[in-house]
Amino acid sequence: MIRITCLIAASLLAGSAFAADADANQVAAASLANQQGTVLVNQGEEFVTAADSHVLMAGDRVMVMEGGTAEIVFTDGCVLPLASGSLVQVPATSTCAGSVASVESIGPSYAQAVGASEDDDSTLKTTLWMGTAIVAMIAALGGDADPKDPPLPVSP
Repeated sequence: MIRITCLIAASLLAGSAFAADADANQVAAASLANQQGTVLVNQGEEFVTAADSHVLMAGDRVMVMEGGTAEIVFTDGCVLPLASGSLVQVPATSTCAGSVASVESIGPSYAQAVGASEDDDSTLKTTLWMGTAIVAMIAALGGDADPKDPPLPVSP
């Protein structure tokens, strides 16, 4: 039983390290500039108010509310202007280098309804990977406890 517990703990730690490595290897793709009005950024969990020169990673989403404007400045200097009432997912490389930015037009009533992106499933993948590893280890060690073993002595 102790062996199974140790293996489960090790797999959980390995899964956490795997997820941390994936985040640590991400490189900035761009930053925000010339923000006017309300500009929000979603970097995985929820939309938050963007700071001046907010650093953006590939896959982040930027929402410019009605009456606002902003620019995404890529690391190669390419500038992507964002119009009022738009939502864009930041590509890994600049639009000048040939990437296509996914820009959607949104209305004011949609601002609160926009949730996590379809591509933001790294936590789900990590959880499924860890769960599968745990189930596989338990199945492999299924014969660990023999019902014929005498019970362990207990001190009075």
